[in-house]
Amino acid sequence: MYPVEISETAASGGWTENTEKLTNAACIQIVIKAASDDTTFDFKITDAKSNVVYDTLYEEMTATGTLNVRDSIPMRGIYTLEVYNSSADEAFTGRIMIGD
Repeated sequence: MYPVEISETAASGGWTENTEKLTNAACIQIVIKAASDDTTFDFKITDAKSNVVYDTLYEEMTATGTLNVRDSIPMRGIYTLEVYNSSADEAFTGRIMIGD
């Protein structure tokens, strides 16, 4: 298991970051923390073919302050991590835990 570290600052309500190329992996935990505890935001993961594989909006789980989700999302290739609909343009930190 290893982390994909996140340290981004939202501009116009969001940010995006690409992962390295993953092979036979699974996303097992998502932790995204806004600088302020009352900041609301949505988060999604999209594959190289523009398929959305995870989205808090679809799950009806808009985050406030911190998003902490345990799941098992199969991953192969390069993925785009995206915060959007952020109520504030501020720093976000966190990690996506990748397992085999």
